[in-house]
Amino acid sequence: MDLDGTMWDHLDVSGLRPPFRQVEPGVIADSEGVRVRLYGYMVKLAMWARRRGAVVASLSWNVPFNALEALRAFRIDGLFDYHIIEPHPWKGRALARFLKILWRERRLRVPAGRIIYFDDRDIHLDDIKSSVGQVRYVRSHVDCRGFGDCVDLVESLLS
Repeated sequence: MDLDGTMWDHLDVSGLRPPFRQVEPGVIADSEGVRVRLYGYMVKLAMWARRRGAVVASLSWNVPFNALEALRAFRIDGLFDYHIIEPHPWKGRALARFLKILWRERRLRVPAGRIIYFDDRDIHLDDIKSSVGQVRYVRSHVDCRGFGDCVDLVESLLS
């Protein structure tokens, strides 16, 4: 799952200034008062996927420190099995490295067709396709707009 624009409404948490603090449930602010709102249904979706045995990872083009600090402030850093947060746009290459880690650590091979990639933008799909193969892409908040809708979509993509 992407983070910016997918897990939360801000489009560039790397440009914010930690420390972050929770100002109300599901909302954090950086040191300058810029607010970031969490998409609660995306959190529920990740929890649902983990309960069903999926490996859930963040896959984000961000400054790792900022993204991890935001996840901690939201108290959802443990939501993900892995964090693939790197300060470059080559998500396909990062995903390919992650799949090698899954093999090395868990002896788990995941075919591209069993990967569901949530992102608010499709700009990384060519790199992902050339690095990993044809993953299942879901455009966040467009292809599904709520927990039940996203569950139905994921189930249909994997059936």
